[in-house]
Amino acid sequence: MAKDKKLQFTKYEQAAEWFEAHDMADFEDHLVPVDFSFDLRRNRDWVELDGEIAKAVRELARRKNIPTRKLVNKLLKERLQNLQ
Repeated sequence: MAKDKKLQFTKYEQAAEWFEAHDMADFEDHLVPVDFSFDLRRNRDWVELDGEIAKAVRELARRKNIPTRKLVNKLLKERLQNLQ
């Protein structure tokens, strides 16, 4: 995506994938301050990871060139299938 185009996503997953694949430092001159708030407690699916695990998953996802959330879901799905 060119630096002069506005980013528009129809789903937050699309935004997450784009931001995981791009370095925001390359777009610093296009950033503007905004105010926002959200409440993570409304989504019961959020799980807090141990810091070392989160770092390892991010690094592995980066090496595999896939979004972190997709890797986490893949790993959990495989492990759950093995447990059944």
